[in-house]
Amino acid sequence: MDHECAQSNCQKSGTASTLASWITHLRYADIPVEVLRHSKACLLDSVACIIAGMNSHPSTVIRDVLRRGQGSSDAVSVPGTDLRMGVLGASYLGAQAANLLDFDDSSRAGAPGHPGATVVPPALALAEERGVFGTDLLRAIVIGYEVSLRIGRAVQASPERKRAVLGFSAWQTFGTVAAAASLMGLTQARIVNAFGLAGAQAPLPSIRKFVDGDPPFSWIKNCYGIASEVGMLSAMLAERDFLGNQEIFDGDTGFWVMSGSDRYRPELAVEGLGNRWMILNVGFKPYACCRWTHTLLDCLRLLAAPLRAETIVNVDVHGFRELTQGLKIPLPKSVIDAQFNARYLAALELTGRSPEYGISEADLIEPAVIDLASRIHLYHDAAADKAYFEEGALPVRVLITCESGLVLSANAEWPSGSSEAGGFPDEALNRKFLATVSTILGGDKAIRALDMIRDLENWSAGDLLRNLVTS
Repeated sequence: MDHECAQSNCQKSGTASTLASWITHLRYADIPVEVLRHSKACLLDSVACIIAGMNSHPSTVIRDVLRRGQGSSDAVSVPGTDLRMGVLGASYLGAQAANLLDFDDSSRAGAPGHPGATVVPPALALAEERGVFGTDLLRAIVIGYEVSLRIGRAVQASPERKRAVLGFSAWQTFGTVAAAASLMGLTQARIVNAFGLAGAQAPLPSIRKFVDGDPPFSWIKNCYGIASEVGMLSAMLAERDFLGNQEIFDGDTGFWVMSGSDRYRPELAVEGLGNRWMILNVGFKPYACCRWTHTLLDCLRLLAAPLRAETIVNVDVHGFRELTQGLKIPLPKSVIDAQFNARYLAALELTGRSPEYGISEADLIEPAVIDLASRIHLYHDAAADKAYFEEGALPVRVLITCESGLVLSANAEWPSGSSEAGGFPDEALNRKFLATVSTILGGDKAIRALDMIRDLENWSAGDLLRNLVTS
């Protein structure tokens, strides 16, 4: 097992204390303009995903269960609804809703995951409860992303280990802790306690059980709800001087072992703090489905513009293990199953029903989609695994054979919308926000919310939340 710095003679690095000190000392004025600008984009995208996912059936079930479990607690707004609930419930529900449609932001290189789901919903809830200004909310979001992605990078398992154990929610718990600690104004000592409490309660890395099984898939997916609730609870307990482990990240028994990793590189958690901003590596999704399929969809979009679906004889897809084996499953029976079905998603793109517009229940039984999906073939290319497991790339090669005998081919490594592929233009992100939010909030309120987020320095968190609810 590759322990790297976790050998028996490893010196404790004090990761928790170093991160806690940085959180307490970072001022809003210290954050570069481009970082603040990207934090607004992250907030905008996450809000759109929360609201879009909030009124789905799984979210409605969670909402009803949480409201019964929390009694009359109604401290904060629930975006996309006219309801109010406690901060812990709002954190859980918001995180689950943000990830429900698989339309939320993502990071590939260094620390793959969906950091916004465990930073933005709890930050919004606590910011409203504490009555903070927009600058405080932005600072908390930046801190949450930085800590989440840095811990994720430090505990990333080796490629061999990832083939057996995979998960993001365990380490994303610390993004919630960091954002909450910022908004609460916790001292360094209390933040260290909060990290320790969160590490001891974080969810298991369960993605292998999710994607390597057969549908129907669990509605919980990435376990971001419990990660957010645990992170918030840990910060709230620490605010009351509840003690947690003081060195949760470090040593042979540190969080890296708890999270299923086989190595720990503590220097990656603190390297370049305040100088190199990992939030800038976060990209946004043009398709409402698993990111593993996005390079495939990009290639199809490039190739298929002049083609009619009925003239396609077959489509051959060569790519990394997660795409060609993990998502090679029977045709879906639900929208959640559809998010992880590579052949079905490819057929949607080729028949003019792109996941760019979300996934419709009606398309699950559309004959043209089902027919074309049967002619799409997935082949594992072991050579593509190296770039996936070591760099976070999503390498794929696509060949379309037409009735005429013409064969079209394309390949891609990084999905559109990612920082590695040039990012996601502001105009495209604005369109995504308005398209997903307007149908729920109404056009006028959606435009006001967008303008507020883009100019959040001049608004309070309460002002923003009043424009994110349906009442």
